[in-house]
Amino acid sequence: MTALRLMLVAIWVMVSGFTTGSSDNSDPVGDFFSMLRPPKIQLPDLGIVPFWSNDFKRARGAYLDGDYTQAVKYFRRASYDGNMVADWYLGNMYRLGQGVSLDRATAYSYYVRVAENYDPEEPDPTRLRVAVDAQLRVADYLRTGIRSAKLVANPQTAARTYLRIATSYGHPRALYCLGTMSIEGEGMAKNPSQGLKWLNAAVRKHSPDAAAYLAELYATGTLVKQDDTRALMWYIVAAKSATKTENPIVFSRLNELRLAANEETRIEAEARARVWIEQNPIRPGE
Repeated sequence: MTALRLMLVAIWVMVSGFTTGSSDNSDPVGDFFSMLRPPKIQLPDLGIVPFWSNDFKRARGAYLDGDYTQAVKYFRRASYDGNMVADWYLGNMYRLGQGVSLDRATAYSYYVRVAENYDPEEPDPTRLRVAVDAQLRVADYLRTGIRSAKLVANPQTAARTYLRIATSYGHPRALYCLGTMSIEGEGMAKNPSQGLKWLNAAVRKHSPDAAAYLAELYATGTLVKQDDTRALMWYIVAAKSATKTENPIVFSRLNELRLAANEETRIEAEARARVWIEQNPIRPGE
């Protein structure tokens, strides 16, 4: 495996959230197009007895306060009573190691439970968001496999899920994954030019993952002409929609490139990034 491939694989693993991340208390619920400004989740009206609603509210309050131990306890209670949004939170917490030991197999099991509730006609936007996100997470695990769960990697099935969600919802993460898989020939025929198109579509949806990947392509001169200014520019763009919990490597690589760049490169990269961000603003609700 080449040094570049090792770097890009490492970046994909980090930005995909298969790390413990930091311990900030940002709410992971986002809409289909951005995780930068996640809307406050509204309790779905499922017609279920009220007592679990209180557990869910306590769980989310504890989560936002950074009290993950309490959050896990109440999310589990809400999950037991059939709250799929609680299941989704638990999947995230096991994936990120928040209040529990990082456990990909358990995270996968919770995401599967949520994904099985997917209904394209779902009228409740919160339930639809978490169901689609859970399907993406299931695809992520299928893409790599989980040894502890004896889940064999199946990138072909993952790619089909990404394609369906990308075409149905324009989901930035699905677009990003299709881009990297097309470039690498993973689960599909290798097609770098199509991969770059998927990546650019993901960047326009404010995917920090895609912007970081593009940055590395420019930093190494892979598929594109090597360009330190563009590499730094795309990391600046990536940082605008990244979070330290989900995308820690974005911020560390941004600092590395800034320190390595000369003053002229930094000024030009910041100017280009500012223009791009102004021309591609995040829409209200994203």
